[in-house]
Amino acid sequence: MLLLSNIATLLIYPLSLTLLCLVLAALLRRRGGNTLASLLTLSAVLWLYFCSTEWGASTLMTPLEAAYPAFTDEELPRAEAIVVLGGAINGESRFGRDGDLNHAADRLWRAATLYLADKAPLLVLSGGTRVEGALPESHLMAEKLADIGLSRDALVQESESRNTRENGQQTYALLQPRDIQHILLVTSASHMRRASAVFVAQGFAVTAVATDHQMPLRVGPVPGWLPTVERLGRSTQAIHEWVGYWVYDRLGYFAARTED
Repeated sequence: MLLLSNIATLLIYPLSLTLLCLVLAALLRRRGGNTLASLLTLSAVLWLYFCSTEWGASTLMTPLEAAYPAFTDEELPRAEAIVVLGGAINGESRFGRDGDLNHAADRLWRAATLYLADKAPLLVLSGGTRVEGALPESHLMAEKLADIGLSRDALVQESESRNTRENGQQTYALLQPRDIQHILLVTSASHMRRASAVFVAQGFAVTAVATDHQMPLRVGPVPGWLPTVERLGRSTQAIHEWVGYWVYDRLGYFAARTED
């Protein structure tokens, strides 16, 4: 199911969807459906162009990030635990050591600054692995944080989760015996709407600490109407979150958990 879910998710991304539409258009042309094929081709190209511009990326990403602006440490309350979600580190590389920080590395950095500011006594690292035999992301995150001087005694690894829903479920299973309720939840701003809803459904009192905000303050030097890979990447991430939230909502993942 996880594999099927990942494949289905990839098909909604702008580039994948455009390629799929172009393939369907080619098949339609072979069957004589030239008009429909032309409309499908034009729609696919326009959608890809829209998602690759600053206008498109801003339209899709801004509502997600604007709802969760950044806060300073002084503006945030103290909690019982800091929970940072995986996604900041790529898996082990063939020629490297441990994992490599990626574009969402602000998650890990923000969690570290919260701990150093004494905002909670525990730092929970939530993230497993989707590849059999690979190290879980919680382990890779722990290594990075230990390397910059954080005490391993303060790092609690949740290494079973493979998606946002499981982040919430497995973290609850880990923290419930400790009677921890109030958490500082750290993840990317675009991901926070879905993530916070999942953790609230598990019964946590969540203070959202959003980071990894991607919308630029100023556009340049490339004009906003010109397509770029970076803008396409932002649009793709936003679409992933909009669709992910809708699917989770329809499946009832935001409903409050009930005790067995």
